[in-house]
Amino acid sequence: MSLDESTDALVDVAASAPLTVAPGRHALLRFGVVQRLVVAQSLLPRSVRFVVVAGHDLRDATHLTGGAVDLTLFSVDGGLPAQLPCCHGDPVAPAAPRRLQSLIGALGAAGLVNDPRRWWHWSYGDSPWADTTGAAHARYGPVPRL
Repeated sequence: MSLDESTDALVDVAASAPLTVAPGRHALLRFGVVQRLVVAQSLLPRSVRFVVVAGHDLRDATHLTGGAVDLTLFSVDGGLPAQLPCCHGDPVAPAAPRRLQSLIGALGAAGLVNDPRRWWHWSYGDSPWADTTGAAHARYGPVPRL
């Protein structure tokens, strides 16, 4: 896959967007990804919001570009997880399929693609995104050490 590197900078999600980052986490994502997450969040039912769990991470090959994000939903009413399983195989609550469809629909409409093996892992602009969408080039390559 060839690369047509974008000038999108890595940005601190918590400081630059109306998005929630999981407690104890620090998330850096490419500006274009953050913009798409804001659009996707506006498409969710009012009762839920995204929680960003992971962004750019030099220790994880799937997060080297800043174009991949791990996220889940939380309930606005109580701040509790929105009955979706955690990233590591927790049981699925009865309301999860409906909430998961909301997540999938919103992120897909905003241009992100999903790793079908991990419902929480989405990307834009990286090589998996280019492969999935048929784009001629990936927009984001690995970010060198900060």
